Amino acid sequence: MKAVLFPGQGAQRAGMGGRLFDRYSELTKTANQVLGYSIQTLCLDGPMDRLTQTQFTQPALYVVNALRYLERREEGYRPDYLLGHSVSEYVALFAADVFDFETGLRLVAKRGELMSRAKSGGMAAVLGLDVDQVKDVVERHRLRDVFPANLNTPRQIVISGDKGEIERAEVLFREAGATHYKVLPVGGAFHSPYMADAQREFEETVRGIRFGAPSIPVISNVTARPHETERIGEMLVRQIAAPVLWSDSIRYLLAKGVGVSDFEEIGPEGVPVVKAMVVRTQAEAGPLDASQLAEEERKAVSLPAAARYECRQTREFRPEALGSRAFCEEFGLRYAYLSGGMYQGIASVDIVVAMAKAGLLGFFGTGGVPMAAVESAILSIQKQVPAGAAYGINFIAHAHFPEVEEQVTDLLLKHRVPTIEASAFMEITPAIVRYRAKGLYRDSAGKVQARNRIIAKISRPEVAEQFLSPAPERVLGRLLAAGSIQPDEAAMLRETPMADALCVESDSGGHTDRGMPFALLPAIQKLRDEWTQRYPERRRIHVGAAGGIGTPQAAAAIFVMGADFILTGSINQCTVEAGTSELVKELLQEMNVHDTDYAPSGDLFELGATIQVLKKGILFPARANKLVSLHRQFDSLEGIDQKTRQQIQERYFKRSFADVYAEVCAAYPAAEIERAERNPKHRMALVFKRYFKDTTRWALAGDADHKVDFQIHCGPALGAFNQWAARQGMQSWRGRHVARIAEGLMTETAEVLGSRLTMMLGAG
Repeated sequence: MKAVLFPGQGAQRAGMGGRLFDRYSELTKTANQVLGYSIQTLCLDGPMDRLTQTQFTQPALYVVNALRYLERREEGYRPDYLLGHSVSEYVALFAADVFDFETGLRLVAKRGELMSRAKSGGMAAVLGLDVDQVKDVVERHRLRDVFPANLNTPRQIVISGDKGEIERAEVLFREAGATHYKVLPVGGAFHSPYMADAQREFEETVRGIRFGAPSIPVISNVTARPHETERIGEMLVRQIAAPVLWSDSIRYLLAKGVGVSDFEEIGPEGVPVVKAMVVRTQAEAGPLDASQLAEEERKAVSLPAAARYECRQTREFRPEALGSRAFCEEFGLRYAYLSGGMYQGIASVDIVVAMAKAGLLGFFGTGGVPMAAVESAILSIQKQVPAGAAYGINFIAHAHFPEVEEQVTDLLLKHRVPTIEASAFMEITPAIVRYRAKGLYRDSAGKVQARNRIIAKISRPEVAEQFLSPAPERVLGRLLAAGSIQPDEAAMLRETPMADALCVESDSGGHTDRGMPFALLPAIQKLRDEWTQRYPERRRIHVGAAGGIGTPQAAAAIFVMGADFILTGSINQCTVEAGTSELVKELLQEMNVHDTDYAPSGDLFELGATIQVLKKGILFPARANKLVSLHRQFDSLEGIDQKTRQQIQERYFKRSFADVYAEVCAAYPAAEIERAERNPKHRMALVFKRYFKDTTRWALAGDADHKVDFQIHCGPALGAFNQWAARQGMQSWRGRHVARIAEGLMTETAEVLGSRLTMMLGAG
């Protein structure tokens, strides 16, 4: 078995190509026409400082490597595998007849141009540490803008990121045991999130190009597995910002029977660049497990193309393959898995930090939390999350108190919170538009990009349409008139949707429209697809799902429906990290699928809004419904009969209506109290709403004297989750950690999908 290696940037040298340009004069002429300059002059005469500029280096290496391969092919040489480092992956694809010489060069020229625009980054080679040790240094020292980029050998890692941070990090890596550290002479942070803009623009270039089936297997830099025809374009787009898995690719080929001496490097003449990495990889790690590869391929062989891709490229339905990889890369996640922002800080700082450390995205629950505590939570999260990790803050709508939304926006902007979970919005409000506006900018191509990202939780198509659309003109007008946004920000708002992703919320714990995922998710996906067709030049909006997801089977069903990600909610309430009482967690760990009920929403019962809550051993649902029934039946507290009034005061509130109203007066704005004094029915509503606040407070505090009145938001999914968790050794909440749950659910979901597909195709 033989394999050809094509070297990437760093292999260029003056004089490369030599006689090849005259030998392949027609292709040289084509290259000159595509590039608009003489490739022969550049390669032979330089100058070297021009030849090392990314926009020139990449086309030059493509042309020289491609011509050298043609020369070897004419000599009768035909390898069994092809592998190109970074830009030279395009040479490998050309050599495998995936596209012609000109198409490949046009792609490479555009790639080089886009990548050359990134001027704020740098790279460094780190020797003597493996990738886990590199990641450990990054995490321990909170190097937020440093990322592993090229995994050249098991102990030669190139890092990429902020140039200043790359330079300052040398002492840290040397202290950790690095034997060599060299800052590389490059102008950008290649193969890192710094390439996101280039990646997005390059996607437009790739769109519409037809890629042929490889005549020789080509190993993908992104997956370290052979390319599948259906995903070649996607992989090339991802490759710009994704790490180059070079050593894993070498280990794969070693496991396939390619001996160390059977690798041939084809590139500029001179000292080999990538062949030496084969020798070091063999010495430092050796081949991948051949038996595991054989099993991987055996299970993939009878699957259709898309499923075969998942099995081969992701090592048999790995959790990383579930949902949308584009979503994961955009938000910097390992898995397409989020945890939602449960109110009153139940989705705690500890949950958000644990999720971030696991490479996942969690949202802190701000609903009902005082502004000072929200700010404290943001600062605590930012202090604890690993460098570059994802985190978010829940932004709940306050229809009757827009000033609260403005205060939340002030905090988000002050502390540069990058991602929010927008929930309970029925319309786009000025506060959320202001948050979006302050993070907008135009990239080098003039396209609007957003630093402040919004994942909108929705359960109605009309709300989804608002988040798919630019900010409403009426809101822009108000913000402009108030000086809250600038004219250039308003112009950018008109060119971009309000959300980066929609999370379709089906029947769930807490506030719910009782939607069915099998009806709601396709409807929202259809809206999104229509929007994409209408605005093809804009980035695709991701659509995920929440509600009812507590088992691998439920998650698998959602992913099969095409969800880009899943978001879990109340199952995280019954974990060590959750910000609620131990007594609540003990109640939740014992519940079953039939132990929930619907109750009125404390804040919105006048509008008919409902919440789903625990009913096992709890009187809250019945008592909450009783209060709302009385509010509908009577116009004032005084209108209720004496017996019922006494019962409610003694059993529900355990204090008089007068005492409750005194607390209301101390808590609400003067305007609300004035309204209550004028309107006895509104006064009754404010008193009854106090019960809802009390029941939440009692539950969070674990007040055993009020246990029967606990308001605990959850859905049947938690009952199903309890059964699954017990089989995983997590029967007690004390053994439940959000990261462990995420890992277990996603891993088993991948297994469920794999086994179901195998059964369906008759391979089991």
